[in-house]
Amino acid sequence: MNTILFDNIIYSLQRFGGISSMWSMLLGGLCDNVSNLMFLEREDALNNIYRKNIELPCDKVVKSHSKFPLIIDRYRSVDTQNVNPSIFHSSYYRCVKDKDVKSVVTVHDFTYERYMARAQRYIHCKQKYNAINNAEVVVCVSENTRKDLLHYLPNIEKDKIKVVYNGVSDVFCQLAGVARGERLLYVGSRAKYKNFDFVVETLSETSHHLDICGAPLSIKEQKFLNKKLGSERYKVYSNVDNHRLNELYNQAKCLIYPSDYEGFGMPIIEAQKTGCPVVALNTSSVPEVIGATPLLLQSLSRKELLSALKMIETPTLFDNISGLGMENAKKYTSQDAIDGYKEIYQSL
Repeated sequence: MNTILFDNIIYSLQRFGGISSMWSMLLGGLCDNVSNLMFLEREDALNNIYRKNIELPCDKVVKSHSKFPLIIDRYRSVDTQNVNPSIFHSSYYRCVKDKDVKSVVTVHDFTYERYMARAQRYIHCKQKYNAINNAEVVVCVSENTRKDLLHYLPNIEKDKIKVVYNGVSDVFCQLAGVARGERLLYVGSRAKYKNFDFVVETLSETSHHLDICGAPLSIKEQKFLNKKLGSERYKVYSNVDNHRLNELYNQAKCLIYPSDYEGFGMPIIEAQKTGCPVVALNTSSVPEVIGATPLLLQSLSRKELLSALKMIETPTLFDNISGLGMENAKKYTSQDAIDGYKEIYQSL
């Protein structure tokens, strides 16, 4: 293979998040056995939790000295003149100026198309669709995302679409000596379509305690939680790395993940790898990814959620569901994902 340039713009756009986690898994795995890699990133990339935890060879990292602020830089095409790569892969939909460089783009989901306000949606889609249309290979992280891609861009060349499932870091595993407690766990964004409020409203009818892993609470969220659960029935964990998140999965009774839409749904597999049961909604990519489980909700119903929580109170059912999840998670190894991308780069 010739030189591949990886655009690490996602590390400047996020402090943490599923795409950052996936990108770090890919870069870390490739660095172990591929030599002809280069990485382009801004100075603020090191603010990202996942970037801090991977070691990229210093002589392979090209610092972007763009004079533009991030809000503009994120949309600009990348000048590769100083690197002269053969292949360019951006972590978040940036294009390359040199038309002789072959481009790979990973499509994670279509949440902007579904849920964002018109102005945000327009700007995002203009960039994303430009990257997709100019790429030699378009990678989708699930078959459901591939289906969505063909819905929004029906004229795309189908032959250039590949499905490579996200691999989940080997950090996620069962920990010896860690007792599984009774607290429930919620992980990720609390955007409206993730149905976090539904979770809290439902748990307000119970005595369950909730651990929340994600961005710090807003004042409005804190007031809502205090009203519905009381300050003693929830804890918030912000800016945690994968090692701390793994501990939370190991300690939780289950993960509640009733999102209306996912491109893949990383927390599902992360939790399953630790033996933590997952309660999720039967929609978008979730049934494709989660595997066999009786905890898949057919509707966003309090009755269904409470029934699922009651199910895992039975030790034999808990052990059976935990085992099914751990077996399912074996299909989403980091090595399989890395090998999938390596095959694509080699084909170019």
